[in-house]
Amino acid sequence: MKNFTQPGICLVEIGGSACAGCHQLMPAAREAAQKFSVPFFYFNESQSAELIKEWSVKTVPSLFLVDGGVPFAEAHGFQPQEILEYWIEYKLQEHKNGR
Repeated sequence: MKNFTQPGICLVEIGGSACAGCHQLMPAAREAAQKFSVPFFYFNESQSAELIKEWSVKTVPSLFLVDGGVPFAEAHGFQPQEILEYWIEYKLQEHKNGR
C-alpha cells in the first residue's frame, strides 16, 4: 500500500470524529481523489498530533494535496463535490506547471 510520504501526489484529509463536516467531506474527497487518480488518506486529529503540528492545521476538516510527503496546496472546511474537484484540478495543474 502506498504511503503519503512516498514519491507521488496524494490527497490527505485531517478530520475529527465529532466533526459533521469531516464525515460529509470524506466520501466526496475519496471520490474526487479517485477521479484524478491520486491516492486518498484520512487521519483523525486525535491520532495525528505530530502531523497537525508539522502542517500547522488550525481547523478540521483540512485537505492537503501532498507530493512526496510535502503539502503544496491546502483547503479548509467542507467543500461541495463540484468545488472540491475544481480545486483539485486547478492545484494539480498549478503544481505541474511549477507554480
